[in-house]
Amino acid sequence: MDKKKEAFLARLRETFKLEASEHLDAIRTGLFEIERAAPAGHAPIVERLFRETHSLKGAARSVNLPDAEAICQELENLLAASKQGNLPLTSDLLDAVHPVLDSLGTVCGITEAQPTAEDLENGLNALAVMQHLVEGKKGGMAGVEVDLHGLPQAEAPPETPDRGPAGIGVSTPFKDTVRVSTHKLGAILLEAESFIASKIAVVSRAAEARDLADCLAHWNQLRVRQAANQRKGKDGSRSSGDCFESELLYTRELENSLRKLARSAQHDGLVLAASVGRLLEDTRKLLLLPCSHLLGQMPKVVRDLSVDQGKEADLVVVGEDIEVDRRILDGLKDPLIHLLRNCIDHGIEKPDERSRAGKPARGTISISVKAVEGNRIELTVADDGAGIHADQVGRAAVRLRLVASDDLVRLDQDEVKDFIFHSGLSTSPILTEMSGRGLGLTIVREKVEKFGGTITVSSAPGAGTAFRMHLPLSLSAFRGILVRVCDRSFVFPTSNVLRVSRIRPGDIQTIENRQTIALGGRAVSLVRLQDVLGLSGTARGADTLPTPLVVVRAADRQVAFLVDEVLGEQEVIVKNLGRQLTRVRNIGGATLSGGGTVIPILNVADLVESACSAGAPERNVTMDATAPERRWRLLIAEDSITARTLVKNILEAAGHEVVATVDGMDALTRLKTDPFDLVVSDVDMPRMNGFELTARIRADPKLAELPVVLVTALGSQKDREYGIEVGANAYIVKSDFDQGNLLEIIRRLL
Repeated sequence: MDKKKEAFLARLRETFKLEASEHLDAIRTGLFEIERAAPAGHAPIVERLFRETHSLKGAARSVNLPDAEAICQELENLLAASKQGNLPLTSDLLDAVHPVLDSLGTVCGITEAQPTAEDLENGLNALAVMQHLVEGKKGGMAGVEVDLHGLPQAEAPPETPDRGPAGIGVSTPFKDTVRVSTHKLGAILLEAESFIASKIAVVSRAAEARDLADCLAHWNQLRVRQAANQRKGKDGSRSSGDCFESELLYTRELENSLRKLARSAQHDGLVLAASVGRLLEDTRKLLLLPCSHLLGQMPKVVRDLSVDQGKEADLVVVGEDIEVDRRILDGLKDPLIHLLRNCIDHGIEKPDERSRAGKPARGTISISVKAVEGNRIELTVADDGAGIHADQVGRAAVRLRLVASDDLVRLDQDEVKDFIFHSGLSTSPILTEMSGRGLGLTIVREKVEKFGGTITVSSAPGAGTAFRMHLPLSLSAFRGILVRVCDRSFVFPTSNVLRVSRIRPGDIQTIENRQTIALGGRAVSLVRLQDVLGLSGTARGADTLPTPLVVVRAADRQVAFLVDEVLGEQEVIVKNLGRQLTRVRNIGGATLSGGGTVIPILNVADLVESACSAGAPERNVTMDATAPERRWRLLIAEDSITARTLVKNILEAAGHEVVATVDGMDALTRLKTDPFDLVVSDVDMPRMNGFELTARIRADPKLAELPVVLVTALGSQKDREYGIEVGANAYIVKSDFDQGNLLEIIRRLL
């Protein structure tokens, strides 16, 4: 193992020790709860223990600790048998489990001392006792041989067994905790200690303010006495003179004291602001983790996806040492997997195809991270595959009515490629339970924009594709443009703002019934922020005076928003809206003003979508939620009576008219005589299988456009490719069957 991998594994193992300790504590707590609970209440506790044990097993595998993994497997088998009702958790069995947990802690390296020979022997004995009890109570359960000889060194990159999106192995060791290095905590401590001086200064300023108050009180008392003397007529002229001199003296002293206090307060404010700034910066660093904690899991993802697709690809990672907010890394896990799947599904070609194109048989996928200006990063996922074919994307966009055929020819290649981010658009030739639904890249864009970032795509046919994401380093604070509309304040994230300007009525043009302004040689839509947010009240118009506007960008779309006033730019501390308001359109969060007023932070991606939708021609027909869906006529071809009955009941429960046949030949005969809207067919059937049925349907001019969904136990990549070849529209593997998938696929095809 090279030094880099060895250092990475050592870092992972330090993290693993803390994680393993948390899992073991949770397991022990659950065992104690089982001992105190009645048997009827064991089920939810056992389920929780099963999950904790499974997570610990996965973490142990990721750092190459086979002994710990084997013990966890035995515990998992025990808990699985209990979940199924085959193994009661009696007191003697629970007593046998606790020593096994102690041995597991030793194997995981949680204890500082090295395991002794006695510890290892006790561990083996405890495991043997537990296995013996399980075998006796369950009627036989195979054990495993475990060699408790410390912590072996890994010879391969760490693997993670936990299942992420699409069945891809991804572990998530960082959940609600953050591992903090001592030097970062030291910096925080030093900054906190600097506030001692500020605390003393505040006490001093308070004493000075009290002295001023005493001075004013004394002055008031003097004024009262002098006024009384004047009313009595005692030495009137002299008293007036003394009064004037006294007032002059005290006002000068008061003025000097106030000026001195103001200067001191200003100085204290500057010192405090600097200290707070450093403390905030150091605190934000506590949430930063190197990108390797996310990217280190991706080689296995690429390998698993490549094997599943029958392709060969290597992953190259650059910039994994750059530190990013942990919350951003956690949120990027799913989008990154979606992008890698897209690279392999649609980008990397089969080895023989690459060879014919003069490329190496193994494709290359790269993930690179680099810091850019403005405390942001650029994360790029690229491949050297077939690239995006704009004509295929354009045809799919026309089918979804995202653009008219006549308008499509006027769009440039980049504008056409941008359609890949729209929900429902896919260039895949077949729908499966994993892909072809056109949701992956939509999810990626939504997640990136939720973090205040942007994503763009560049591609050339035959030369590959690159997705570039620009993201902030931290979510805690950012710069924002404060604006006012209808006597309400809002914040635009500065990262999404292209410019702040003013316009006159003569600058506004109307194009296709929409107001626009010219910026950089292109027409940019112009809308009132008041209208998009649905605010009531009188807003300042653009009829006569120059009106302020804010030009923003989300993805590749730009919109100019008219506002009443631009108040300036300032640092913004982001606060979420709470669980009661998890999703508010056009609003991404809130912040507090200096006076304690809550100011909404605008979600620019939502705003741009709302602005582009308002006044735009309808592209998709929106169904009334209360209107009944059309009753489709469907044909089933399935030789298994059980499967045939199941699918028939599912489709009829959804409101469709269903006719069931026993094989492909029977189905083809019915298709010749009766009209149907869609066919759902098994593959492995007598007389005529599903592949043959699909091919015969496509060869018949009257049936060629009839959608065909194959639902089969044949799940290999070769079978799926053959399904594409014969013309199936969708391919569902029975092992992954879900009635929601079937109904959603039928809805899409019809």
